[in-house]
Amino acid sequence: MRKMLTARQLLIFKYIVEEFIATGEPVGSKLLMTKYQLPYSSATIRNEMNFLEKQHYLDKTHTSSGRVPSKKGYHFYVETLLQPDVDETVKNQVSTLFADTNRSLNEIIQQCCEMLSQLTHLTTVALGPNSSYERFQNVTLIPLGRKSATAIIVTDKGHVENRTFPVRDENMMDDLSACVDVINETLRGVPINNVIEKLENDVKPILNVKVKEHEVLFNAFLEAFMKFAKNNIYFSGKDNMLYQPEYNDVNKLRKLVTAFENSQTWNLLEPLTQEEGVTIRIGNETPFDDLNDVSVISASFDTGSRSKGSISVIGPTRMPYEKVVSLVEYISKNIESLILDEQRKNDER
Repeated sequence: MRKMLTARQLLIFKYIVEEFIATGEPVGSKLLMTKYQLPYSSATIRNEMNFLEKQHYLDKTHTSSGRVPSKKGYHFYVETLLQPDVDETVKNQVSTLFADTNRSLNEIIQQCCEMLSQLTHLTTVALGPNSSYERFQNVTLIPLGRKSATAIIVTDKGHVENRTFPVRDENMMDDLSACVDVINETLRGVPINNVIEKLENDVKPILNVKVKEHEVLFNAFLEAFMKFAKNNIYFSGKDNMLYQPEYNDVNKLRKLVTAFENSQTWNLLEPLTQEEGVTIRIGNETPFDDLNDVSVISASFDTGSRSKGSISVIGPTRMPYEKVVSLVEYISKNIESLILDEQRKNDER
């Protein structure tokens, strides 16, 4: 059974965690007494540190008499002592980012990733929703000389996909043009998450009649539209982790780089989109195998449909939890508000 900590023990523990987060160096009793002007003797602080170590909130390093937070200690810190808050400067930055409603959700999520990595100096990854709040606008066919043409697919939010087709002769170009006309007439204004179904049920039967090489062209357009339906993964600040002192060790660095390059690692973040609020995973709770000094802080955002997205910050266990939790929570709520507001506007049209 966990013993309740006294006010003195809580204060000493809090300062140890925050000092270690700031410096990466084990924390000793003399430093605590002088830097934080604690009204206790060095011996008293040492005794409390010994108690906190026995309770597994602190670990003692082999290189000094100082202490560092344990995994249990970090959990206790974020569950008990954290006081998240976002300063007004950051709120203004976020407001400016979300003020431009003409950008696609993909662009906004990417920019949120970049903002988070800049503010935290850590790595950010986001799993975007299925573009379900966007609607198909049109396909434009652009000839590229005599041998090929590109079909550019655009949503009402400016999300673009394209597909290039080889053109053998005028008949092939006529087939392509007919295919584009049918898609534009049938799908304009359809929510992106309904496009695949509409292609199969409404577009394909028409192409069977009007277009000679309907099967090849239909499959090509189907593949292009399916890109919209996939969860998009966005990164920013991958290199930031490489400059953390925890990864001066070559073997650790190699494991980290391998994990970042493995797409399966990011797929393991998918369950985070289904969890409510902010989740904090420390050490071996994260998707990063063999890396017990990594933490992942995530928050999901609702898209108003069956899918959700999430945004995460990845850093060492010695990350500034208070700052990161505040930012991840605040930005995810803003993303969610933007999506749901847009959906309400679409429903009212």
